[in-house]
Amino acid sequence: MPTLDQLDARIRGALNAGPRVAYALAYGSRTQTLRGPNTDDRRLADEFSDLEYYAYTDETLDVRAFLEALTPLLLYVVNDFGTPNAVTPELCRIELHVAPPSSLDEVLSWPNAHADINAMSIKDTDGHLRRVLGEWAAGPAWTPGAAQLSYDRLLNWLVFADAVSRRGERLRAAELLVWVRGGLLHLAALHLAALNLGTPLFRAPTRLAERYLEPWAGRISQVQALPADLPGALTLARELAGHLQIGARAHLLTTLQNR
Repeated sequence: MPTLDQLDARIRGALNAGPRVAYALAYGSRTQTLRGPNTDDRRLADEFSDLEYYAYTDETLDVRAFLEALTPLLLYVVNDFGTPNAVTPELCRIELHVAPPSSLDEVLSWPNAHADINAMSIKDTDGHLRRVLGEWAAGPAWTPGAAQLSYDRLLNWLVFADAVSRRGERLRAAELLVWVRGGLLHLAALHLAALNLGTPLFRAPTRLAERYLEPWAGRISQVQALPADLPGALTLARELAGHLQIGARAHLLTTLQNR
């Protein structure tokens, strides 16, 4: 069985050797490093990380055949967003986007956080990939939205989730609570970062929450069902609004609690 590093090297080699591919890059946790006072320049990848790539070509690329030439597959499917995904016998998930070379500059619109452009670059036929990655990495780092906006959005989701739960749509409410917990985690990250604890900020607020956002992560994870967990969600919202010195929307919280 190949290790994740070996399979990554195998795929990178095939993308680099493919004459039809003009540019190729990797992205995701295997190309990211956390840098900060409490992160020890920690690479974000581990043995459970996905392998994620872009292949830029003007010709048709049969992604399934390409991957099956490199590793057996237990599953191959085009996901809900139109991207080919595969699962290997080691349960490694591979995501391989295929795009025309003319779309390479779209990388400049990607959020820039924790990236290592040397780890990202796989194939660059004329230096354009390197220029694009360099310009992207030199741009402003991704920063989260304002705390008040994040807070108001989570309250909006909470009102929605509470309403559908009272209608009897418990599964729908559980789905909506994902956004509520995410909003609370985002606010917790902002609070801890403001305390200069070296807390990293991620676009996906659940990412490494158990490592960096305790004890908030443990408390937020208990918001699982409505209406039973509504008091806990409201308490967390009030506390975080106080820590961040933003408007708590007290009248809304009270009205929701009294419904």
